Amino acid sequence: MVNVQEPQETVKNFFEKENISLQVVFDRFGKVSAQYGVRSHPVKFLIDGQGKLMATGLGYRDWDSEEMNKLVNILIQKTGESPKA
Repeated sequence: MVNVQEPQETVKNFFEKENISLQVVFDRFGKVSAQYGVRSHPVKFLIDGQGKLMATGLGYRDWDSEEMNKLVNILIQKTGESPKA
């Protein structure tokens, strides 16, 4: 996960409260966003274990929905491993 807006402490507190375990990169100066061509937020990238971009989602996505679960499962089958969020 790349965060470009909230302070580190805000993100840390939210993750602890919601019991979320993700690696977070804080892109304070927008360098990572520029590398991926991000022009709006939120945006999600699913990246496989080899660093290959598998999918992009612009705007809000309900990651608990059946549609998103199917997408992630297709990507897992395609690569043989779980994508990194």
